[in-house]
Parts: sequence; C-alpha cells; structure tokens
Amino acid sequence: MKRTEFQRPKSGQTSTTNKTGASPLQMKPSMLALQQQIGNQAVLQLMGPKKRALQQVDYSEEESEDEEVTGDQATKKQRNTLSTSSSKPVPQPPANDVEEESDDSEQEESPEWEVKRPSFTTASKRAAFASTNRDPGYPVKIGDYRKPGLVEMNGAMPHRMSYNDIRNNALKLRDGKETSTDFNRWTDRFITAGKEKIDKRKQEQVGDASDKELKQLITDMETSQKMFISARDKLASNPKDNAVFEAFIKQANSFHANVPDVGPHFGVNNPVQENAHMHVETVEEPQTKSMDTGEEESEEMTDKAPKPPKLTRRLSIMSSQVRRMSIGRISAFPYDAKGNLITTDGSTVNMDDLPKEDREAIGQHPKKTVKGYDSNFKFGNQ
Repeated sequence: MKRTEFQRPKSGQTSTTNKTGASPLQMKPSMLALQQQIGNQAVLQLMGPKKRALQQVDYSEEESEDEEVTGDQATKKQRNTLSTSSSKPVPQPPANDVEEESDDSEQEESPEWEVKRPSFTTASKRAAFASTNRDPGYPVKIGDYRKPGLVEMNGAMPHRMSYNDIRNNALKLRDGKETSTDFNRWTDRFITAGKEKIDKRKQEQVGDASDKELKQLITDMETSQKMFISARDKLASNPKDNAVFEAFIKQANSFHANVPDVGPHFGVNNPVQENAHMHVETVEEPQTKSMDTGEEESEEMTDKAPKPPKLTRRLSIMSSQVRRMSIGRISAFPYDAKGNLITTDGSTVNMDDLPKEDREAIGQHPKKTVKGYDSNFKFGNQ
C-alpha cells in the first residue's frame, strides 16, 4: 500500500514573509490527501491482528507450476505503509516459502541494493518432497508437489547453509570485497556435495529400474546441479550484473543438496533459519571382539554371537561441506539452552557424539543459543 504524504507547496505559492498572508486553503493540504492518509491509517489498524498470521504461514498452496508466492510479495505493500519518521526500527519481512525470520534474531543492516529473496524452484520442491517420501523415518507422505499441504504437516524445506549466509557471501563478490577465486572456492563445496548426492541416488537404481519417482528425483537433482553451476560461473565472470546476481541467488537458494528434504517448521526451522542447520545421520558400523581388543579371535570368541553394530552419529553430505566453510562464511551454528546442536529433523545432538573432525570444525564458527527452539513441534503432526 503506497503511503500518501502531504503535498508540499511549490516555490512561490506560500511564504512566511508574504505580506498579504496566505489563504486558509493555501495553508492546508488538499482534502484528497487527508482522506487518503486517514484511509491508510485505518488499513494499518485492520491489518494489525493479521501480521502474525502472515509471518507464520507463507507457504502458498495456490502456486503456479514453476514458482510459488513468496512472503516478500505478500507483505511488500504492508511494509510500505510504515511511517519513516517512526523511532522504532522497521520490522524485516518474513522470508519466502516455508521459512521465516527468527523472533529472537538480531536485525542486520540491509545492503544498499536490496536482494529480493526468491521462491523455491519446481525442481527443488519436487526433489525435496520425493526424498522425504523415500525416507522410512518420516511419519507422513507428501502428495502432489503443487499442493503439498506442508502447513498442515508443520513442514518446511530447511537450508543447510542459510539463505542469509548465501546472499551475504555472494554480495562480497559483487561489492569487490572478495575475488572470483574466493567465490568459486566456497561454491565448489555446493557442487561437490551435489555430485555426491546424485551418485548416491543413482546407486539405488540397481535392481529397481521401474521406479519412476526415483528417475524423476535424479532428473530434478541433475537439473538443479547444472543450473547452479551455470549461474555460478556467470556470476564469477560478471559480478556487477544485477540480473546475473539474482539468477545465482535463485539457484543457490534452491540448490538440491542444500534443501534436500522436509523438516519441522514451527519450533525448529522458523527460529533456526538464519543459522547453519545441520542434518545428522545415525549409521551402523559392524564391530567384533577383535576390533575392541586388538587381539585375534579365539575359538571361544567365534562361538559367541557377534556384537550388535555400533551406532555412530555423523553429519550428512551437505552438512559436512557446510561445516568446512571458512570462518566468517557461516553466521552461527544453532544450539538449545543445554548446549546441544539443533538438527533439521528437530532433534538435538550432544557435540561429544559427533566425530572429532566435525566437533572441531563446527566449534570454530560462532555459536548461537536459539530461544525459540521447541522440540514439541514435530513434522507430520496433524
């Protein structure tokens, strides 16, 4: 909604030194301006109770096939009605799609050229939903990617490297604070993780060539990979081109390895979304008595049943690449009040449970205690 201000009189129309004096009509704004201003204030008052609803539910299910409505688009007019003379800071708009601004996050200074947050691409959504459906650990199945019903499931597509960190690091290249070599170095980690995830999916095709969902998933991942590499290379060569910059931001925000699945939104993704958000896997490692003692197995040992596999916690493919980022590329890693790392599925992990290399790498980055974290908000709750 556009703000209407009082029209200032043109030079020569009114003056405090005019001997004849100004008429009452000259000293007052037009009736049309007054009516418009009063109307704007009334609309702001009516929109007040709806502000939180706009911040909480930004995932549009009435989207087009290629893109969905973003929170930025939904609230742009509302933000423009705020008075610039107010002493209070202007609230930041909610983020796009299924992620929003953290209630306890600090406001950062906006760059001179505001980068509008893009919506997720069709390929990224379809791939994330398919990956979630193929994981037996998730309690629900997501239907049509055009209308996934994520709001009812408390679902979101959590970034491993946050959108804010992606944008801010890309701005360093655009503003001349870093070179294309620096830019290629950190974006290479995206490409490495993406290739590894694609290769892993292709291994699932063995003996299951008729799986149409898997074929589509691999196609979407490969599409995202190619689009990201192309956009990355163009920006490295043309960092001052705003259109090229925005094209890169769109592909990076939707990169398949960085938003590969769905997790709980409220209580988890919403308050964490400005920070690096790690996915932690539990893997089984076989073990025998000889592995523990360093001695060869005796006949007595071989007669006994093998020991159960050892459960090990470790970072997933993209998470491992994100924790390798240089100091300063990641704003912070999120922790709960007990000092445990908050993961994308809503659970927390004691840092001592992670391998030494993960602990040491994460420990070098800033740490943030997320006050809004609440483990009671699960993905799939109806």
